[in-house]
Amino acid sequence: MKQPELGKKIIELRKSKGLTQEELVEKCNLNVRTLQRIEAGEVNPRNYTKKSIFVALDYDENAASINKENTIKKIYNQLQKFNMMNNSKFFFHNFFLSIGIVWFLSALAIVIFELNFQKKRNTLDLNFSFCICAD
Repeated sequence: MKQPELGKKIIELRKSKGLTQEELVEKCNLNVRTLQRIEAGEVNPRNYTKKSIFVALDYDENAASINKENTIKKIYNQLQKFNMMNNSKFFFHNFFLSIGIVWFLSALAIVIFELNFQKKRNTLDLNFSFCICAD
């Protein structure tokens, strides 16, 4: 934990336990000024000092960081699921749009084919009737 987050966390824990700075330094065997500077974020304490403060406050820093990591993983997984839902939504949208376009082009091809077929039939009918009239 970095400063000033560490200082804020110590203040939060100390107040939640109902301890004053003087009471906490007695449990940790620290100087009051040292604790004041740590809480103010002026200094970065040694690991031993941090550990003694956290022990006095019954706080497990490792468990807290694991919980924070689990929370981050849960949020990340939820975002992945949401992203997959959006992707599938767009997939189906594009899929049905493609089917609609193919259907439209197929219908257009049939209409064009029918028009050409009718035109050829009319041309054949004219030619056939012309041939009959010539006899």
